[in-house]
Amino acid sequence: MRKLLCKNCGNAEFYVINMNETLCKCGCRLSKLSDYRWEESKKWKEVYHEEQKRQTELIFKISLLKRKIDTCLDERDKDGFKKLTKELKACHTALKTGAPHPTARLRERVQHNRDIV
Repeated sequence: MRKLLCKNCGNAEFYVINMNETLCKCGCRLSKLSDYRWEESKKWKEVYHEEQKRQTELIFKISLLKRKIDTCLDERDKDGFKKLTKELKACHTALKTGAPHPTARLRERVQHNRDIV
């Protein structure tokens, strides 16, 4: 069960003043449900942290790919350009849709299958 916390300070201890009003230790009077916030689950914090980490890695990879594409354009390397633009498009779609990179999914499935056997 999740606790209610003070929206201002995050404290979970309140003093009841009357039927519809409580007082937080920070001195804030809480009378509406919008004055409170829910306690965050550790599981969702971990999931959110992993998602942020994945997005930052994708953004970093996109910036590196753009640099490599620029060097391919300078050197007039068509094959390298096509290969890198394909990978760049895959990274952009993974960033927009929230799906991991296809090679990362494959690695996860292979690792999962190794663990089972």
